[in-house]
Amino acid sequence: MRKMIRHMAGLCLVVAILLMLAFPAMAYKIHRIGPGDNIQKIAVWYGVSTESLIQTNHLANPGYIVPGQVLLIPEPSIKVDERVYEVKLGDTLSKIAQKYEVSLDWLFQRNNLNANSRIYAGQMIRIPAPDTGQAGGTNSKQAYVYNIPDLMKRHPGYVFLKGSTTEKKVALTFDDGPDSRFTPLILDELGKLGVKATFFLMGKRIPGNEWVVTRMIREGHIIGNHTYNHLNLRKMGTTAIATEITKTDDAIQKIIHKQPTLVRPPYGEMSEAGLDWMVDHGYRMINWSVDSGDWRVGSSDQVLVNVLPQVQPGSIILFHSAGGTGEDLTPTVKAISELVTTLRGLGYQIVPLPELIGLPAYQ
Repeated sequence: MRKMIRHMAGLCLVVAILLMLAFPAMAYKIHRIGPGDNIQKIAVWYGVSTESLIQTNHLANPGYIVPGQVLLIPEPSIKVDERVYEVKLGDTLSKIAQKYEVSLDWLFQRNNLNANSRIYAGQMIRIPAPDTGQAGGTNSKQAYVYNIPDLMKRHPGYVFLKGSTTEKKVALTFDDGPDSRFTPLILDELGKLGVKATFFLMGKRIPGNEWVVTRMIREGHIIGNHTYNHLNLRKMGTTAIATEITKTDDAIQKIIHKQPTLVRPPYGEMSEAGLDWMVDHGYRMINWSVDSGDWRVGSSDQVLVNVLPQVQPGSIILFHSAGGTGEDLTPTVKAISELVTTLRGLGYQIVPLPELIGLPAYQ
């Protein structure tokens, strides 16, 4: 019976993960709370219901929102014959009615407006949807086999996607550093906010940036291992995996005089044999439950849109503190303050990763 329950739980986890991979997150707008804002005003402005606004942002107390907090604005719930239009400077209801060949009464009814209502540039209102044909065709792609559930069953307590806590606690983690450009800027932001994060370091980026690692430790952050060359460990033999991890450990130990326990494999990938070796040598594998996608976005708004809908108690949130050639992590730097303010406004504590998972950071 226990084996059946474990088997079913594993299948449920796989299905949930595949669903998350198959269906991208909704498109959201970001609204930054200003003086005098309240949920009702914001809902009217964006043409959404107060209920959807409250549910989307998990607002336990909708009457309590503070300047500096951000809200995710969901797509308005629209009928099949409607679409959403953003009011432009100089627009009036009469001009919009003429342009889209619709009566004023239609606009009044669909947008809960009347003859005395004013509209403003940036406001979202409903207008008639154009007639469109149905596009056909399919696009098939072989499903990727995600092996993390198998690894978790193989070594319970050694592979983490999130913390087990039911309290409103989350951890911020940053991969691919250190560098001398973005990592110090991220440390600046975290220092202003009093947040302690975990930095998973690439061994090959440590030489020349030892001072950045020293600063991380001095400011109370946690250091983890992100291998030396950022290769896909699932495609490598055990000896090569061991070299990637131990070589990075050596570079870290020379600076902080401690050996990390926490390893984040690049791309979250690991072979069964590689995990066996890690367990035998006292390591834990740390993946994530919330991916900011910060290395591939163009704005801090998109970072927030990627993160906030996924956050739950125990979330391990993935960011990057250094990038590849040409990658700009300015959106990450800009998003940190608003993310922390928003999470705290929702009642979350941002804690060090070892506290979230209940394990030591160093051997």
